Amino acid sequence: MDRRLLDEDRIMQICFVTDNLEKSLDSFAELTGKTPSHIGKAADHDEAQAHYLGKPADVSCRLAIFKFDNIDVEFLEPGPEKSAWRDVLEEKGPGVHHIAFKTRNMTERSKYFTGKGHRELQRGEFDGGHGRYAYFDTINDLGIQIELLEWNSDMDRQPKG
Repeated sequence: MDRRLLDEDRIMQICFVTDNLEKSLDSFAELTGKTPSHIGKAADHDEAQAHYLGKPADVSCRLAIFKFDNIDVEFLEPGPEKSAWRDVLEEKGPGVHHIAFKTRNMTERSKYFTGKGHRELQRGEFDGGHGRYAYFDTINDLGIQIELLEWNSDMDRQPKG
């Protein structure tokens, strides 16, 4: 088993969950003078192939990303169904949800997390089918979740089966 988490020496993203995406975007834009570089949503059910707590799930969200030189700041409003996003919003209210790291090998990095006792909370494919995400339960240790992001164009070859 690979004994490291990082493929790159940087945090790619910090994400805030919100119960009002437009209000959060307006507030952050006013504070920073920036506008979102992307506004979108989670992939639809068939494309997402999402799993929540180990079972197939239909999860939804609306999201927006502000790009900075050193990090992306994401705001995410979860849909009404149970999800890793909805859980944090209901338990803690609006605030920090996760930090994200880019990976080239989701399979090995997932094994790393689960080997350290951090269960996978949710995973799925990106809207547009160009990559995937996975959230791991690091809340007891770090106070937030960690997300891994993998893009098809940058992934290591991975064994089949």
